[in-house]
Amino acid sequence: MEQIKILTVDPDEASQNFLTQMLAKRNYAVIRAHTRHEGMAMAASQAPTLIICETNVGDGNALDFLKDLQSNPITANIPCVVLTGHSDPEEMAAYLQAGFVEYYMKSGMAMMGLVEAIPKLLVTSRKQSSEKQRGLSFVFVSAKGGTGASSLCVNIGMNIAQQIAQSTVAVMDMVMPIGAIADIVGYKGDFSVANVADLPEGEVTTEYLRANLPVPNHWLLHLLPGCPTPKAANKLQIDHIPHIVEALRSSFNYVLIDLGRSLSRISLPIIKSADLIVLVVSTDLSTVTHTKKLWEYFQEEGIEQKKVFPFLNRAVGLEGLTKMEAEKMLGLEIRMTMPYLMGNFTLANNQNTPLSLKYPSDTASMILKEAAIEMSRYAMKIQSR
Repeated sequence: MEQIKILTVDPDEASQNFLTQMLAKRNYAVIRAHTRHEGMAMAASQAPTLIICETNVGDGNALDFLKDLQSNPITANIPCVVLTGHSDPEEMAAYLQAGFVEYYMKSGMAMMGLVEAIPKLLVTSRKQSSEKQRGLSFVFVSAKGGTGASSLCVNIGMNIAQQIAQSTVAVMDMVMPIGAIADIVGYKGDFSVANVADLPEGEVTTEYLRANLPVPNHWLLHLLPGCPTPKAANKLQIDHIPHIVEALRSSFNYVLIDLGRSLSRISLPIIKSADLIVLVVSTDLSTVTHTKKLWEYFQEEGIEQKKVFPFLNRAVGLEGLTKMEAEKMLGLEIRMTMPYLMGNFTLANNQNTPLSLKYPSDTASMILKEAAIEMSRYAMKIQSR
């Protein structure tokens, strides 16, 4: 994945420089234009992820510029934020009504707030294709710890958001007793699945989830973090979990649920209701042996083979079984294989960065992209049968 590209359109050079510096510190790639005409040309040729423009764009105003963007299929869906040097409630209402996702004053504090809000803006500007459509659910499960299921889950979720146009993605961490994904993406808050499970079911709505689920920087998805402590996991209101999963599926196009090696009365219903079961396997004999036992249990529980998507993760090393040997033992076709990454996955996780942003030219980044597209295609194919 390339850096997130942001186009700024502003005739004021000093203002451009100030905003560019703040965006660059957050590792955004900045494209600059000074006029409406330049901005339109840059938007069509560079495909920015977000556009920030002044109310006065030199050869027109921001409303004219937005109409230009909306009239071109290539640029029509790019979210736009407007900056202004004055406060005018009527103007703000007009700009938001026209289609701008936010309206910010051109002050230092407000522009810092804008930069902080970009991750949230990028995901909330995406629309669920149909408010009544039920999103696809992918569960990530492994038979043994250390297979990298959590890293795969959140990185594939980010790639789904990146590769499948206008898709909304939520990742739910159900690893017990302590969630794993918050540490990977760098989320430091105290919001978790335990908080949501404590609420009456009627309060867990689409509006609540979209407003309250954190959006980690650079990940392009909403996260429902796992339990922060074993104590929180022990007190988890498990009867509310099915409703939370359904509320997520009503709110987002894709819901990825990381179960890790959790197999219990909480996780089994989630697995059975999923559209795709991503069975993460590593190359060591012990893990493959345990995975075979897990697959046999799934069959006893009536889980169809067509829903299982075995994923061989070689990220931890070259030693162990080959893909063919693992397939023979499991009696399953392995659909995707992650190559050996040496320490790349660990380094990206330690820096709270998506692998495909940290190493965009790495083979593994291409595999993650392919996995996001193939899993989506395969799940839709199953649904259509």
